[in-house]
Amino acid sequence: MGPQLEPATAAPGAASSAGRTGEVGLKAGTARQRSFGLAAIVGGLVLIGLAAAMLWRQPATPAPYRYVTGEVVPPTELGALAELGGQTLTVRRASIVSDEHPTPLAELEFIEPATTAAGADGAAAAPPGPILLDWKARVDDPFLTITTPPGDVAALAAVLQRHVGTDARLLAWWDLSRLFKRLAGVDVAFEQHLGVPLFLPAPWRNTDVSAVERAFWQAGEAEGRAPSKAQAAELERFERFASALTAPEGEGITALQALAAGSKTVLVLHLRDVVLLGQMMPDKLGVAFRDFGTMNDVHGMVRRVHGWLDEHKYPAYGVLQNPDRPLRAIALTDEASTRTLVARLLPFMGNDQRDVPGATLVYQLGGFSVFEIAPAAAPTARP
Repeated sequence: MGPQLEPATAAPGAASSAGRTGEVGLKAGTARQRSFGLAAIVGGLVLIGLAAAMLWRQPATPAPYRYVTGEVVPPTELGALAELGGQTLTVRRASIVSDEHPTPLAELEFIEPATTAAGADGAAAAPPGPILLDWKARVDDPFLTITTPPGDVAALAAVLQRHVGTDARLLAWWDLSRLFKRLAGVDVAFEQHLGVPLFLPAPWRNTDVSAVERAFWQAGEAEGRAPSKAQAAELERFERFASALTAPEGEGITALQALAAGSKTVLVLHLRDVVLLGQMMPDKLGVAFRDFGTMNDVHGMVRRVHGWLDEHKYPAYGVLQNPDRPLRAIALTDEASTRTLVARLLPFMGNDQRDVPGATLVYQLGGFSVFEIAPAAAPTARP
């Protein structure tokens, strides 16, 4: 028997039994509705190391899915993406299929690797391999990954292209970093496909997903299952980045400043990142989410969201409204999580709304928030 994957419901959130609900990053003693945490993880950065190991290890059972590439997306359907930086982007469709499931498990769009060499015609080197642009799970979501709306990515990339100078470096989730480097030409801290975290159905967690993921995304060494040296270095920096976001705000800002190493730094966060962080670091960030369907009845939607929050006594929440997707409420499950840097920076209702020293909000768009991170203060000379 293959893994039992739950098809996506037509109207999630229409009733309590139909709404898709999940909790990630649950701390000890918290009741679970459905857990996506990595159960065997102990301790801060070890969590991410094990998540990465899941991608690169070599279990005995082959992965039960594969990527199938499809047609190129016509330029007329790319919208603002087609105009960014004067680039000629090739976006291609693909799907995730399994012999154990009659229909695709997910559908995606990705930007094909750039053919322009670094430095040619003034072009900056593009991130290696295909770059994920959009992802739609056709089974219970999250499945493998979660993306942000391509329209919002394109709109923000245009802003970053105009306003982020060559002397600044951008800190963002690794998949968004790759997109912004390709679309806006900005310098980023993470340009490798790091592949963490993955949301795997429980029966798949001991299967060899590394070969499938590495082959499609052209990630890792040509031989073997270990990450390349460039990936290993970036993964270590990304671990520090994720740890900073889930630390208390003061400690987290100091850690981000250390990552910046004196460079001018622009931080880009999206509300989606909180779900990913909860999956990676469940001992440091408690996160729950629920999909509530479309916004046809605004007042009824508000009542259902608040009913869910009150039922579980979640202290703070945010809402994602993406085109053609159900409204998703994302909640922090305990008070300690509300005091983490990422929770203080993003607009969580019910949370402390005071500014975070060292981070200046400069732009917001959709679920994105953009900050300038102040450089670390120079040490005071002793008299």
